[in-house]
Amino acid sequence: MTNNSSDNCHHSYVSRRGFLATSGTVSTLLLAEIFPGRVVGQQQAATAEVTTLDRQKIGQLSTLQAGEAVSFNYPNAGELSNCMLVKTGEKSGGGIGEGQDVVAFSGRCTHMGGSLDGEYKPQHKVAGPCSLHLTTFDLTRHGMVVAGHATQALPQILLELDGDDIYAIGVVGLLYGNSVNS
Repeated sequence: MTNNSSDNCHHSYVSRRGFLATSGTVSTLLLAEIFPGRVVGQQQAATAEVTTLDRQKIGQLSTLQAGEAVSFNYPNAGELSNCMLVKTGEKSGGGIGEGQDVVAFSGRCTHMGGSLDGEYKPQHKVAGPCSLHLTTFDLTRHGMVVAGHATQALPQILLELDGDDIYAIGVVGLLYGNSVNS
């Protein structure tokens, strides 16, 4: 009687599909442990950085003309603090006034800080194109990028209306060139 060792041996093979399914499950569980709250497939709400700053008068509602951008400095007089106050003529995200069409934004592109001063296009309600890389921002939709290299919306200046006076009271987003808005 010969004893063949292969008779007592059971071979177990894992299919390619089984291997991929198992390794995917293990990877997901490991990522869930390493990055709690950020498991693959879960979505989290994005939150904008909002900075409340000193209240500063920047204009009067009665003097604004639809389609014109008015320059002002906020939150200080620094080179990177140039901003624009615009009456778009249509309801705009974050807008104030009767038509909710008065908005304000940073005058610096979020890509590389190119100036947007004098680059408001009233027919399209956009700021830009930026002189450096042609980024354009929609001022009716919280300064979202329409075209170009920038990946972040234009920082929006929070506004408050007190009678006819328009006040800047903070910033949504980070002003270009700053590590904090101050």
